[in-house]
Amino acid sequence: MKKVLSLFVLATILLTLGFASATTVCATFHSTFVSGSIMDATNGNALVSGADVTVTCNGVVKTATSDALGGYEVQYADWECATGNDVSVSASWNGLNGNSDTITWSSGTSQIGCLELVIDVACGDVPLVPEFGLIAGVTAVLGALGTFFIVRKK
Repeated sequence: MKKVLSLFVLATILLTLGFASATTVCATFHSTFVSGSIMDATNGNALVSGADVTVTCNGVVKTATSDALGGYEVQYADWECATGNDVSVSASWNGLNGNSDTITWSSGTSQIGCLELVIDVACGDVPLVPEFGLIAGVTAVLGALGTFFIVRKK
């Protein structure tokens, strides 16, 4: 009985030492945020709330609605979208439409204990402009052609 108790105490001590000396498992959290502002280009670039925003990165489409300050944000996992990937942002609101001309990337890393945070941010502001309808487009083309032929005749 003494031998069994001694073996039990020894096993308990070894297990305790084994658990105490085990290294903690650290992780890396990597995420990408695409954000920006939606502006009404016909109204002095006033910020627009309630615009429908579509963001595409590497073929993965996410949608958002601009907030009260005209801002939007979508989040991607690192395997969906990472720094330097092709990102397109489009928005529409009250018959106005627009696309982001420029996407600006930045990246940051923070260490919290053994957790490493890697955050990529893509910013794309979208100016909204009136969309030419079919009739307006045809009228513009015909007007341009007519002007061309009148000027050419002279």
